[in-house]
Amino acid sequence: MGFYVSNLDNFDSMKDEVSWAPFSEAREIVWRARYLLRERSSSQVRGLASELDASIDNYFDVEKHQAISAIERDGLYELLETDEAGHFQDFAPEAFESYDIKTSENTRPIDAAKEVIESMAVLDDPDIPDPKEYEYFAAMALTIVAGYVQALNSTFDFKQLKRVPRTHKNYEPHEVSRFGSDLIAAMEAVTYAESVKKMLQLKHLTEATIGRAETLTKEGVKKGMEEIKLAETEKRRAWGKIGKEKSLIRRNQSRDLVLAQHDQSESFQKKSIASAAADLWQWLSQEAKRQDLEVFSVATIEGWISTHRKSKATS
Repeated sequence: MGFYVSNLDNFDSMKDEVSWAPFSEAREIVWRARYLLRERSSSQVRGLASELDASIDNYFDVEKHQAISAIERDGLYELLETDEAGHFQDFAPEAFESYDIKTSENTRPIDAAKEVIESMAVLDDPDIPDPKEYEYFAAMALTIVAGYVQALNSTFDFKQLKRVPRTHKNYEPHEVSRFGSDLIAAMEAVTYAESVKKMLQLKHLTEATIGRAETLTKEGVKKGMEEIKLAETEKRRAWGKIGKEKSLIRRNQSRDLVLAQHDQSESFQKKSIASAAADLWQWLSQEAKRQDLEVFSVATIEGWISTHRKSKATS
């Protein structure tokens, strides 16, 4: 899974747009994570990701030393691989099963993060006031998506030992598979973040109820949850309005280019609306790879052309 803070070097976690292709789900993940982190700045999101990354590294380091101590205490030195000077190099394969040793090789970052958060072993960054548990997982999701975006636009050149821009976006099957795997990991992280936030809200509701010396009845919980749901709905509606406005900007960009292409070609103008729409859909699909445009259905393009022709006929 691509949880590397360096993914954010060329991606603004709270502002940059994400391409609809090859997986439109990437935008939904980003939208959901940004909603959870809407009170944070891009630098704070990076700070959350950095804290979590450092804490995960520390978690694996502690796991290693605890396992070494346990193996030495049991006198099973054959489970420790060392160099000629006797310095530890690695564990023997049998050690992992016998001592349930967690490493970055056999443990997913999200699982390690859950262990870290549960033990409250996250480092404190003074630049991130009052960090919430769910924010760390939302930041993880955005960081993974940032790596996905980076892979879409560049590839690692082993001769130059650095990433270089892609000359085309005709991705190989194994690349598409990796993109999908990363987005599944990001989806899992943001979904977990949302569940943690809901549990936190329920905890606050319970504490508030007990604080007022009220009986926590089934009806009381139901009423409280309804209040939370209503408040969340209002917040999502406002957040959704922002997302809708951005979506309209991208839709209009695609529509304007399609209609410009229609007007520049007499062959398109002579065709029926359905035929022209089918051809322009193919054109838009190809152009989208070069300009990061959003592709719309043939039916939608038919509607654009129909309205456009009617408007020109009456003007």
